[in-house]
Amino acid sequence: MSAYRSFAVRVTGGSHIKHGKDCQDAVSQYEDARASIAVVADGHGDDNCFRSAKGSDFAVKCATLGIYEFVKFHESKFKPGLFGRKNVPPQDEFDRAIRDIVKRIIASWQIEVANDHEKNPFTPEELEKADEKHRKRFEAGKGLNKAYGSTLIAAAVTPHYWFGFHIGDGRLTALYPDGTYDQPVPWDEKCYLNVTTSICDDDAFEQARCYFAQHSEKQPPAAVFLCTDGVDDNYPVEGNEKHLFKLYRTIALTFAEDGFDNTCKQLKDLASGYATRGKGDDTSIAGFIDMEAVKQAVPVWKEQIAEEEAAAVKPAEKESPAAGEAEAEPETGSPKSPAARGALEAIAAYEKHMDLAKQEILDYGNFETGERKSGKE
Repeated sequence: MSAYRSFAVRVTGGSHIKHGKDCQDAVSQYEDARASIAVVADGHGDDNCFRSAKGSDFAVKCATLGIYEFVKFHESKFKPGLFGRKNVPPQDEFDRAIRDIVKRIIASWQIEVANDHEKNPFTPEELEKADEKHRKRFEAGKGLNKAYGSTLIAAAVTPHYWFGFHIGDGRLTALYPDGTYDQPVPWDEKCYLNVTTSICDDDAFEQARCYFAQHSEKQPPAAVFLCTDGVDDNYPVEGNEKHLFKLYRTIALTFAEDGFDNTCKQLKDLASGYATRGKGDDTSIAGFIDMEAVKQAVPVWKEQIAEEEAAAVKPAEKESPAAGEAEAEPETGSPKSPAARGALEAIAAYEKHMDLAKQEILDYGNFETGERKSGKE
């Protein structure tokens, strides 16, 4: 088996339950000796994307199958050939190959959409939800992909390399054995608040962002986390990467301390916290983790946390109660698991900044139901 274990959880958002909407998120995870794969997708859920729950399901299915076929095809290039030499392609060739598999995955998704529409034409009830512009296009058989619109984030790791690609919003974060982190797939500046690029866009391939690294050139990650915006939207836009790193660092520490299976159960609780107490959107987290590599990072992460706590104490001392004033009673019944505490911290951060952002979100989409608009109309 691979050194990496994969995981995936999703929870229907409280706002979707309140308004009788299906979960728009879809997740997938797979692992064997060849690779560990993780995929998340977030259907847009607005009235013009009335089949986006199916669209996200199709996206994770096509991505998982496409990635595995890619891994199988390139496996032989890392095995010794004539005279014991390996036929490992250069970086630029792999970069092109990753772009090619993304194009194939998008094409596969479009075929799934066409087949589904052929078997199940849009009903009058579905068309009634769309605005006049899109309803007329759908009735004319045009722009059908729009009804299935979804984001897509996928990543895979093999014994020789790892890669990821991304269409739309959500985040991909990598943690390394030396305690560092990054978000190696470039962010799409067209994704802002409730506006996102989408696999349903005509230029989805051009909008896709990719990353590829060979382990021989750069240290492989200890863990990679993928999330839909049901997670990262709970944090302020400013410093979003750092907030997510602290969350994932906490989760990785929990993996190291509580083990893989127990932490996966806690991840479900974490996602439920975001889905019910945070923004209320559908919430998905997936990824893969090398348990031994994580253990290497534990001392560094604990040192980072100690430094952060020490820095936080200094301003707190200035605000300590004056003489004679009673100190606040410590909160009781707070969750003991690091993952659960991470969820509460995220929710607190969300509540602080959301009042300022809410009006902007209302300008771009429906805040109450979590609906989003794809970047192309």
